Amino acid sequence: MATEKPTASLEKIKDFLNSQINDEATWAFNMKLLRALGLFCGSIFIMRNFGDLMAI
Repeated sequence: MATEKPTASLEKIKDFLNSQINDEATWAFNMKLLRALGLFCGSIFIMRNFGDLMAI
């Protein structure tokens, strides 16, 4: 019955991901965003696990 709808949305997702990866300007922005997110999450992890060692 509704087999066409999920494949259409899957194709839209694939097109979106390809447009984000294959375009150089968009990829550069996405890499900056991923690095910032990784640094943020890494700093939260470090402070939660080793924050007591940094206390004065």
